[in-house]
Amino acid sequence: MIVREITSIDELLRFSSTLYNKHGMRLWYRGEENSRLALVPSIQRSQKRLDTERFITNDFYTHAKQIMPNAPEKHNYSAWVSLMQHYGLPTRMLDWSQSPLIATFFATETYQKTTAKDAVIWVLVPDRLNEQEGFGHCIYPIDADTCQEMLLPAFKHLHHNPVLENKILACQSTENDQRMYYQRACFTVHNSLKHLEDICDEETLYKMVIPAERKKYFLDSLRVFGISESFIYPDLDHISSELRRFYEI
Repeated sequence: MIVREITSIDELLRFSSTLYNKHGMRLWYRGEENSRLALVPSIQRSQKRLDTERFITNDFYTHAKQIMPNAPEKHNYSAWVSLMQHYGLPTRMLDWSQSPLIATFFATETYQKTTAKDAVIWVLVPDRLNEQEGFGHCIYPIDADTCQEMLLPAFKHLHHNPVLENKILACQSTENDQRMYYQRACFTVHNSLKHLEDICDEETLYKMVIPAERKKYFLDSLRVFGISESFIYPDLDHISSELRRFYEI
């Protein structure tokens, strides 16, 4: 895997441009506050989470169905998992963005709490991943039948398609959600305990490391481009939070 340390927005854009010229527009980015974290979905970060996945998904469905006026259909598993991901529950999906600047925001927004940790921006070539995993050279919509079938084991016991076991699929968001649209959201669905960084070759996955002492610089620089808290999270709570910080009140 190619690892590049970046210390400025200019370096970030130059390296991203180099990858764009090499691979075309199909590049996805993921920002992490800690460069040492493995590329695994949140449900896989403990055995307890793995053991309780179906309980979490079905309990969320039961409660959310009672209070949501326009809840997804029962068997629209991608919509339910997207909602869980949106509201902070552990799932078998990893979030990605089509924008390197948005990924940089996620990598640096908590710099005050992670002052000693280098951040990271991962860059994925999703069509290469899908081809490698046997899905062909294309990007699936998240509500495609294949993706729905990969998410089914998160809800039902003993519903495993052997063809889709131990696979990771890159898919595009289709949910009617303003936050996902602003964040240029896309996902990888993990029916496997494999780490992406262990299975991807150097033409499929790249790593940009932001030194800990440069995280504040990147976050401040993003505001020049209009990438701020209220842009990433377009709701009244985050607009108010941003205004309080701006006016120091």
